[in-house]
Amino acid sequence: MIGPVANKEYVLKHLNVYDVKALKKYGQNFLVDDKLAKEIVDSISDGENKTLIEIGPGLGALTYHLLNKQGKKILVEIDKVMAEHLSRQINDENIDIVCQDFLKYNLENIQGEIVVLANLPYYVTTEIVEKLIKCPKVTQMTLMVQKEAYQRLVAPINTKEYSPLSIFIEYLGGAKVLKKVSRHSYIPEPHVDSLVFQINVNKRKQSNNEQDFYKITKAMFLMRRKTILNNLTSYVKDKDKAISLLKVLNCNENMRPEQLDLDFYLRLTDLIKRDN
Repeated sequence: MIGPVANKEYVLKHLNVYDVKALKKYGQNFLVDDKLAKEIVDSISDGENKTLIEIGPGLGALTYHLLNKQGKKILVEIDKVMAEHLSRQINDENIDIVCQDFLKYNLENIQGEIVVLANLPYYVTTEIVEKLIKCPKVTQMTLMVQKEAYQRLVAPINTKEYSPLSIFIEYLGGAKVLKKVSRHSYIPEPHVDSLVFQINVNKRKQSNNEQDFYKITKAMFLMRRKTILNNLTSYVKDKDKAISLLKVLNCNENMRPEQLDLDFYLRLTDLIKRDN
């Protein structure tokens, strides 16, 4: 890459060259604020023992600055046109460009720590964040998302948006907002503002059954309008057993999933695993 990519001239020129438009099906909006792009990339950790993965690099607004970071780099781009463009612009043996849906990309084969950078479209934010959270190799994620999507991800207890994902994010140490991003910073301009947040994985409450913790917590929210007793009974297939577990946890049977905190779900997981 010869120069900064996050500017209107570069974006409009290259979209015209390839006679392409931002695809709604991929939620494409191209960042045109290079100062912001640099600040975002500067915030991520790097190192020779780390693999830096950028999801949906597009024309390369963040990628341009990512090239200066230490560590192996993998660009995962679902759009073939964008992936081919990046291949023409980048000549670096330390960078792999993968044309694939990130949700189908296998993280298990990557050695060492994984650091993730992404500008996520609204329609797939939840699925990608959940995939990253469940991967024990991911130690940091820096994500640009629509403001409403972030508010949903970190929804507090006793709200209708509070979810297993909110609990998982708290479990990992919580999310920190780094930057607010105006809708005017993109082409085409979206209808809402965005923000950049970062999760540095620092498990404040270790669980010996982490994958079970994810599985059980999600199961407790399958029927949001039902009580915790209903959901737990459905999971353990035995109402008396469910009642017994809740008594040990000193939990009211009539409480709903969104009324219970991280500590409850961790203790519930440990209790179910011991009981089995």
